[in-house]
Amino acid sequence: MEIKVRYFGQLAEFTGKSEEIMTQDFKTLEGLKLFLFDRYPKLKEVHFKMAQDNSIESESSELKGTLIDLLPPFSGG
Repeated sequence: MEIKVRYFGQLAEFTGKSEEIMTQDFKTLEGLKLFLFDRYPKLKEVHFKMAQDNSIESESSELKGTLIDLLPPFSGG
């Protein structure tokens, strides 16, 4: 399965890209996250949320979407 992973804010800076296509087979969002930690160790330095097809989900969620967004902490008022 092909998925598009998009990086926002400082996560794009840490990876050096705003998006990429992955063809590896991941069962869960956590599996994808661990793969990304190996590929981009600086991601371990920041807490971030993962959204699957525009819905924020837990890391234990089954990876079934085709669009994954990595979202850094947001601040606002």
